[in-house]
Amino acid sequence: MSDRSALQLYVYAMPAEDRAAVQLGIDDNCLAPYDDSGNGIVLGMRYQTEEVPIGSAYDLAVHLLIKAPGTAFELWQDPVFQHAGHYVAHLPGIGTYDGVCDSYGSPLVKVTEVLDTLALVQDSASPLPASHIAHHAPFFTALRRAQAARWPPSP
Repeated sequence: MSDRSALQLYVYAMPAEDRAAVQLGIDDNCLAPYDDSGNGIVLGMRYQTEEVPIGSAYDLAVHLLIKAPGTAFELWQDPVFQHAGHYVAHLPGIGTYDGVCDSYGSPLVKVTEVLDTLALVQDSASPLPASHIAHHAPFFTALRRAQAARWPPSP
């Protein structure tokens, strides 16, 4: 057994100047489109591979964030054995979310983290602004809009 797992990538928007860098990230990770009907990068298409080394999601995310900063994407690597899954989503001009996930690419957040954040927001002496929790709302609202263009559609 090796520490390898599946990796998925969705590209939702991409300026022309980022195309070569995104294609390089797809090629370097041996990602194949879910449906071979299109030529080149198809926005909203799931690109996937069954086995890449643990840490490949991190490497791909760093590559895309540095070499293709104008590209909106979502990627995750499935958990395996003792390794948690890794999820990264980036929406230019809005932000980047990075965290652990399940094998469906759903970010996992501990209830204690949510409760701790709520307690900090309610504490007037907290360095966090009152809108700390709400600032994630525009990001995930925009991400849900982008996810509506996924192919294949979610069940």
